[in-house]
Amino acid sequence: MAIAEGTLPADMPPRAAPAARATAAGLSLVGAVTGGAFTLFLFTAPDLLVPLGIVRPADAVIVSLFAAAAVFMALGGVVALARLGLGGAIALIGVLFWLAACIAFKSFGWLLAVPLGFAVLGALTGMIGNDRVASQADPRLIYRQDVMTRLTHWVWAVAMFFLLLSGLQIFNARPNLYIGQESGFAYQNSILDIYALNREGGPIGQTKLFGTTFDTTGVLGVSDNNGRVSFTAFPGWATIPSYRDLGTGRVVHFFFAWILVGTLLMWLVNAISSGHLWRDIVLKPRDIRGLPRDIWDHVRLRFTHGRSYTPLQKVAYFGVFAVAFPLIILTGLSMSPGMNAAWPWLTEIFGGRQTARTIHFFTMLAFVLFFIVHIAMVVLAGPFNELRSMITGYYRTSTHGEEK
Repeated sequence: MAIAEGTLPADMPPRAAPAARATAAGLSLVGAVTGGAFTLFLFTAPDLLVPLGIVRPADAVIVSLFAAAAVFMALGGVVALARLGLGGAIALIGVLFWLAACIAFKSFGWLLAVPLGFAVLGALTGMIGNDRVASQADPRLIYRQDVMTRLTHWVWAVAMFFLLLSGLQIFNARPNLYIGQESGFAYQNSILDIYALNREGGPIGQTKLFGTTFDTTGVLGVSDNNGRVSFTAFPGWATIPSYRDLGTGRVVHFFFAWILVGTLLMWLVNAISSGHLWRDIVLKPRDIRGLPRDIWDHVRLRFTHGRSYTPLQKVAYFGVFAVAFPLIILTGLSMSPGMNAAWPWLTEIFGGRQTARTIHFFTMLAFVLFFIVHIAMVVLAGPFNELRSMITGYYRTSTHGEEK
């Protein structure tokens, strides 16, 4: 049966443009080729990479992770020629393998960023192009998150990761929290102390919180660091750097702190101009009225996939953007001697630098709790649909509260 140009039978899904398939495939394959070449040199001739800044030795696990990443990137590029969305998803798996290899390799140089960048662009091109075309045939697949919202979301995720681990490095230099303007051995105003003690059976770690002491040997105070006893509040695997280096920890912390502030300002401008702030973040009377029912639905694991955020989601995001983010930024600024001189009133608002440091620390813990709950909700509500909305921007809605 002949098909007139520009028309499709009702039962035939629309296909992505050939240009989109070629672009996604080409980018993914370039990432695979450059990644494969790097892996080959790393395995056979690592000395050739030394002038390019790769000076660390790589074991079999690291090389296999890089190799697996290159294979998935290549497979994603080939598959994208026929199945655009599937090819993009496979290339994204390659991206995750590459990131895991970089973490294990403890290196994030520009040479490693080249294949990663091409593969990320290829994966996004494939997945976004697929969902854009699929939304034309399925009215339930809506464009829910714009580019700026998705971009800032992932930048915040990376920034908060480095802020948390570098912040624990800074905390290790003084593993105590106080209330008030001053602190020291002569004061009795600490509310949290993490320390080590020598006992007959060996050193132990203890944590004192509001006067109550807990044995935290192996986790806090005293821990194992590659077969050696480490006398730090938080173990090396939870800090950046993994060894004691306050100077580097501060540099990393301040760098990502300004990244966080800058992207937050970008998000705020976009959220105001697009209506996202008023529509999805600001709490309204109807959200408060619908909160008890929404909480009960979540307790019963009944999730609504609607076009807008649920009342409980709005409460959570309002708390993050209107309370937690401003609080952690302002308390961070109030601990800076330069800000103390320029804005002395800022420190006074929080009752002193030590109180500000304590609030800063517990706000960080609140962020960690939010992250755990957030990931749990993503998994329970349908990880594919939830993650897709933050990768491609498209989200599949359901009128009956269940994904169909």
